[in-house]
Amino acid sequence: MVALTPISRKPVGFYVPTVAAAGAFLGLFVGTSQGSGILGILVGAIVAGALAFVLTQIVKNETVARWATVLAFAVIGLLLGGIPALVLGAIFGWFFAWFSFWLYEGRYRAKIAPYLTPGQVLWHFTFRVICGAILVFLITPILVVIPLSFNAENFFTFTPKMLSFDPEGYSLKHYRDFFTSSAWQGAVWNSIKIAPAATLLSVSFGTLAAIGLSQQHVP
Repeated sequence: MVALTPISRKPVGFYVPTVAAAGAFLGLFVGTSQGSGILGILVGAIVAGALAFVLTQIVKNETVARWATVLAFAVIGLLLGGIPALVLGAIFGWFFAWFSFWLYEGRYRAKIAPYLTPGQVLWHFTFRVICGAILVFLITPILVVIPLSFNAENFFTFTPKMLSFDPEGYSLKHYRDFFTSSAWQGAVWNSIKIAPAATLLSVSFGTLAAIGLSQQHVP
């Protein structure tokens, strides 16, 4: 897609504090999990801001900077928390490297109208973040339940073996129980029978209510 707005590199005073704010937000969660949310905010802001400055003003090569950041964060994660932290570290490293250059190069303005004010640009991306946060909030139960369904234990929670990605911590036992249990199969068929009727009733009542409320004189 052709850029709608000519882009140009932004000053350090703009993108470094922005990346630092993102690092502070992430540091809040990491710090809280370690028992100190305030410390997490401070460390996250300092590390993210310094990283943005080093990548854009010293390294400058985006490809090298991105892969070096991913590798560095992955190694730090491995040393601090094993395999799970390695994966998270690699993801965080990729995000902050991409975010730093995305802001520094001014790419955030490439696909939006050139006449938008800074406030309108801010709201444009804020609205997207809000929508994304709502979507993540809605699908979070699914993201949690799906991994838990492969638990090898009888209790439905994350075990140390699962968190360390140990193959012994995962199993298909819950799926075998589901497909071989007459009680579960009966519940599934009951749901299949009830769902169409419930959908039809809700749509019918909702349509009637909408028609009634759309009239000029509502009794």
